[in-house]
Amino acid sequence: MSVISSFHYHVPGEIRTHAHPHAHIIIPLQDPFYIKFDNQEHNIAAGQLGFVPPGVTHTYGCSGRALTLNIPAEMIKASDLVFLTENSLRDIDTRLAPLIALIRQETEENIQNPDSLRYLFYYLYDKLVEQGRLSSLRYMEEHYAQEITIRELAALENYNVSYYTEWFKKNVGCLPSDYLRMIRIKKAKEILATTRYRIIDVAMQVGYYNSSSFTRAFREVEGITPGQYRKSIRKIQTSEALLPVMGGKGEKSDENRAASDSAV
Repeated sequence: MSVISSFHYHVPGEIRTHAHPHAHIIIPLQDPFYIKFDNQEHNIAAGQLGFVPPGVTHTYGCSGRALTLNIPAEMIKASDLVFLTENSLRDIDTRLAPLIALIRQETEENIQNPDSLRYLFYYLYDKLVEQGRLSSLRYMEEHYAQEITIRELAALENYNVSYYTEWFKKNVGCLPSDYLRMIRIKKAKEILATTRYRIIDVAMQVGYYNSSSFTRAFREVEGITPGQYRKSIRKIQTSEALLPVMGGKGEKSDENRAASDSAV
């Protein structure tokens, strides 16, 4: 499970440069926070937040205090990364202010709850990208179980088919068909892990009309078949369910051993 960490920055007068695999969300608490990456410079003021994409060398400094959230790269969709990077400086408006206050409160607690911080981040994430998420992406995410054509998707963005395909790959990093397949397989994994539906039933729920095409797509994404995936998940679930029982036996064994030692 991905874990978000936080850091309260306060090193007056220093300018540093580094890069790391995670992204940053920067929230100044006093003086402006200086940040430079991709030949863009920003002075993020109190009442604003900044976004730094993962894997990018950046120079930064702050004479006051600032809160930074370290976001694992896998928690940010490739399709949203372009929009977030292009809009890396945001005002904290009336929609975001209560959420930012909760995040600050959570990070300032003596004992932080990683789950709470993760949930708050995802809520913030949705608010940051809701204005810029591509219409065709939203359509695929909402209608993945239906038959979807490239022509339909291109029309949503007001492009012709050939230009749309190139434009989509440039912005998202893959072809529309590949993105739709990833959505369908992700949904299929959830169903396989939590239900006993037949493979063909799972296939039809995520937009495939025969088990062979579903199995082929699943193997291309996950490297195993849907049946193998379900078996591996059930094995993990069974092992986790047995842990308390095994722990109880271990404790009893220790007690018996202690009694034996005292008898001697």
